[in-house]
Amino acid sequence: MPSSNSGFQRLSQAALSRSRFLRLAAGALLPFAGLRLSAAAAPNPELAQNSGAPGTKDAAAPGRMGAILVSEFGPVKIHSYLSPADGFQVNSQMIEGSTAVVIFDGQLLLPYADEVASYVQTLGKPVDRIILSHAHTDHWSGLQVLTKRFPDARVFALDGVADQVRARGPARLDSLRRIYGDKIATKVTVPTETITEGLQRIDGITYDFKRFVDAESDLQLAALLPEQKVLMAFDLVFSPNEHAFTVVDHFDHWMIILESLKALQGYDTITIGHDTPVRRSAIDSTITYVKRAKEIHAASADAKTYGERLKAAFPDRQQAGWVDFSARLLYAAPR
Repeated sequence: MPSSNSGFQRLSQAALSRSRFLRLAAGALLPFAGLRLSAAAAPNPELAQNSGAPGTKDAAAPGRMGAILVSEFGPVKIHSYLSPADGFQVNSQMIEGSTAVVIFDGQLLLPYADEVASYVQTLGKPVDRIILSHAHTDHWSGLQVLTKRFPDARVFALDGVADQVRARGPARLDSLRRIYGDKIATKVTVPTETITEGLQRIDGITYDFKRFVDAESDLQLAALLPEQKVLMAFDLVFSPNEHAFTVVDHFDHWMIILESLKALQGYDTITIGHDTPVRRSAIDSTITYVKRAKEIHAASADAKTYGERLKAAFPDRQQAGWVDFSARLLYAAPR
């Protein structure tokens, strides 16, 4: 590993704050999620690649609501499923090795998780395991489908994530069910296995798992694929084309984490939690966004002002509804 590994270790050992995101009233999701329903009827258009991420091609299929990009790194393939807008454009990453598949994240809506499962089955290899990157509902609701379709696959997450999902999952699903009906999970799927930090070999592929606290979420996994030079950043990094989620006020520490990711050498392909893979320049654009969000938050007394100012600061970014959603959660907590 590069010399920056000590910085990763320092960040990963920071004290885990209590999850204000998970304590917030589940009803705060209602106004935002309703805005996305109008986009549900239209399938995703053919995917464009963010900043020319290398080795990617569209794997379109008639009738598929989401879209898939396949990134090839010799014998290893990364299949990225991107949900339509009403599913928050969540990515599920499927890492295909020589004999098995590892799935990262399970989607928000059950129909999209079902598409992920159906696509994995076309690969003709068993699912070794499913790994949850963090405890936000848009990444775990669809695990209900994946665990049913792949009953032999164990579900992993960082230590602490299962407790967050177990504690707040039922209330969050009850709230979302009022919007999405039977498209949302009927039960909470809690990870049963703990993913440990550091180097691991899974189906002949080397992963370097990292634990981060106090960024877009209170507890977040990242994974390096050193041999393929791929950084799986999930919700630490956002596309330069879209707004980021700023649901908690961890602005300063989030920027510290992003600076540590910049110190990595050679990781030019970054898979993210929302939208298609990006180049490392997306780290800089995320830093710029988080820094401006911090300044606007400090100068704004309420959610409406924060949202309007942040959207005005980045008028060319898509998914403005994510700003309104973030503002409601950010300002629901005591300041």
